[in-house]
Amino acid sequence: MVVRDLLTQFFDAYLVKRNLEEALSFLSDQVVSLGTGAQEVALNKAELRELMIHEFESIPGGFRYEISQYHENFYTEDVCGVYCSVRTSMPDEEGMELSFQTRLTMNAVRMEGQWKIICLHMSAPSDQQEGEEFFPIQYGRQAVGKLDASASKKLVEIMLSMLPGGIMGGYLEPGFPLYIINDTMLNYLGYTYEELVEETGEQMQKVIAPEDWDRVEQTIYESIRKTGGYDVQYRIVRKDGTRLWVDDKGHEITTEDGRKAMISVMLDINDSVELQERLRQEAMEDALTGLLNRKGADTRMEELMAECLPGTLLLMDIDNFKQLNDTYGHPAGDRVLCLLAEIMRKNSRERDIVARVGGDEFILFLPGCTQEEVLRKRADRICSMFQAAGARYSQVELSVSIGIAVSSGEETFEQLIQIADERLYAVKKSGKGNFQYSD
Repeated sequence: MVVRDLLTQFFDAYLVKRNLEEALSFLSDQVVSLGTGAQEVALNKAELRELMIHEFESIPGGFRYEISQYHENFYTEDVCGVYCSVRTSMPDEEGMELSFQTRLTMNAVRMEGQWKIICLHMSAPSDQQEGEEFFPIQYGRQAVGKLDASASKKLVEIMLSMLPGGIMGGYLEPGFPLYIINDTMLNYLGYTYEELVEETGEQMQKVIAPEDWDRVEQTIYESIRKTGGYDVQYRIVRKDGTRLWVDDKGHEITTEDGRKAMISVMLDINDSVELQERLRQEAMEDALTGLLNRKGADTRMEELMAECLPGTLLLMDIDNFKQLNDTYGHPAGDRVLCLLAEIMRKNSRERDIVARVGGDEFILFLPGCTQEEVLRKRADRICSMFQAAGARYSQVELSVSIGIAVSSGEETFEQLIQIADERLYAVKKSGKGNFQYSD
């Protein structure tokens, strides 16, 4: 409702109150406005101000208005496009009501927390629109001639410049042969048109990241079959080999030669995706050690448990950790936590789960590893390495105790934790600094 409220406030000031400054306050300084008159073109707020001044002088009275068929589409969280019908009415000199039906397209962006209108285009529906006219434009009664090729081209350039993304189209044929592409899309890819043609042979499949291709192709064909359009996010491969996340929204068309094709607008969402990934990682990582935290460990363990793989869980606890903090201070405690984290990294494989799940509690899960001899050697090495590293804190007898639980693939994570915790407790009672493999 925020964007609709913006439009309503603008119309209240512009049409009803005829308040120039209030109406302009809802517009960006770079606003582009196209009215229904041939000369009603403004390329910034200053030019629009002049048009509105002349209009207010010639028609000082206000209008009533009604918005219908309202539709908005958020391209990103901060960019929104609107289409609606607007009926305006006012009494003439004889008291009869005059009404005008127009169509409106509007683009708005959020700038420093406030929504501003950056593009306005009003047009009058016409049953008599000529076939060669690209835009439904009504000419004034005093107009002589229509927009020439140069003016029409400029109008198209203005409209295309307001689109918040790259334009690309491909034939709905194997490899998506190139149909159209604009300069913004070429800039996304880092190619000139000639370079793109030479590099891809006009097969647009080649600019889609190979790891995303099957998903993208399936989504496009299935969505077009159901609704005629599609919306899919994926990575494109740029000229320098880097990948850029885009949101591709397109629709099926039929070209002049009768071939099925798609045409789409692509938005650069790379920053948004990277931010989401960074936030996801931060939510699952322990800030001090860089290991997974409890939430991250739960998530990874659920994924592995779903595969019903056997494996082994090592639950570790630093002995005399409170005494260390009391004697050497919390910064020393942090360093010791990082020491154990580094030792665990050195004793783990790429797929192993290494996590700090509590204050001085850590887990190491070894999927596929259940051999007792291997596990005993691994636990003994961790104990020995940590005891040697902690020797510098001579006033405290630092060690690590480990409880080991072996999974057949049928146990839950909670069950493994419970078994390992019981064995860890037994180690603590028997003298610390060791491990227990079985009851």
